[in-house]
Amino acid sequence: MDTRGLKPAEQRRMTRPDYGIDSPAMVLSELLIALVLLGAAFVWPHSFGVQLRSLEFLGASVFFAMAGSMLLYSWSGKLAVRETILQSISWRGDEMVLDVGCGRGLLLIGAAKRVPRGRAVGVDTWDRVAITGNSAQAVIENATLEGVAARVDVREGDARQLPFHDASFDVVVSNFVIHEVNTAAEREQLVSEMARVLKPGGRVALVDFIFTRGCVDTLRKCGIGDARRVRLGGFGAWMVTILMLGVFKMYLVTGSK
Repeated sequence: MDTRGLKPAEQRRMTRPDYGIDSPAMVLSELLIALVLLGAAFVWPHSFGVQLRSLEFLGASVFFAMAGSMLLYSWSGKLAVRETILQSISWRGDEMVLDVGCGRGLLLIGAAKRVPRGRAVGVDTWDRVAITGNSAQAVIENATLEGVAARVDVREGDARQLPFHDASFDVVVSNFVIHEVNTAAEREQLVSEMARVLKPGGRVALVDFIFTRGCVDTLRKCGIGDARRVRLGGFGAWMVTILMLGVFKMYLVTGSK
């Protein structure tokens, strides 16, 4: 990528991978609600003799905290989550890896760095609502900047019907995809597909904040008897939980086929 003629700050932006802001519409909505409540605290502090300012300040604080937690996750939290997922795998360096719901490639590229003699494949539908600038091209650009483009592939496909043969991958990983699926039946189908494309002896590792207990149950039904989930710790994970008022608790689900 030619950065000649650009200012130093522009050069840094052009030579660093960009993994986007997650759930941008949600973040924007939370910020707008917070600003409306904050403004109301000054222009409409009471109604019919009832003092509203304290409640309006409280509401604004809650929505600022929720938006802040999403931004914190996008800027640094998901980097830590990526490392947690990848460190749960014992790598040889020659694995075929599948990232289900790869987005802009954060987890996919991290896996590619661990398989210098293997390949990492990402599958997604690249919903623009999920992440800013979400696209297959963004994955390739980030992989190029990270120096792993030669062993990264991307495929468009529905995670509930993965476009791969049985037992195609040594490792299957996923980050914050389970909660995007609407029904319990579809979530079971998605997790079953992960198990289907996994080779005997292969490993699965995924993170989400809801429906993870169901993931464990489905994996066990699919022959991954040691499937289990653990609560993610660390400063970043706990800070996001606190900012989300306790409703955002991340779990890592792992198992071997």
